[in-house]
Amino acid sequence: MRAYLPITHENLATFLNSGSIEVESILAPTPFYVGENEDLDEEEIEYLLSLEAAQTALEMPSSSKAPGIVLAIELEATQVNQVNEKSVTLNSKLMWEQVQCALLLFPNDEELIWFATQEIELNMGEWK
Repeated sequence: MRAYLPITHENLATFLNSGSIEVESILAPTPFYVGENEDLDEEEIEYLLSLEAAQTALEMPSSSKAPGIVLAIELEATQVNQVNEKSVTLNSKLMWEQVQCALLLFPNDEELIWFATQEIELNMGEWK
């Protein structure tokens, strides 16, 4: 299941350096959310969730020019503890190997900018 984690620049650096991070919950296309948006396909649902995560991330920037940072995470079914309306709680740490990409939303922009996993460390210095 693809899930979306809004994250601060500081927590991203820690996650990258340690290889794991513990989070309580993460936005995900739960059966409830999919049911409420049954007129949308899987890609549209994922886009809505990633945009919502990016809006949340914009509220926790390190500076007024910093983008909202979201990590797309591929969750294992065994990591899911509880399913909520549009998020799941986790019973284990997320591992860096589960990161699929980073999505950035800059203040006053409407489009997400995609970064491949191998580009995250190279570019994150510009995301402060």
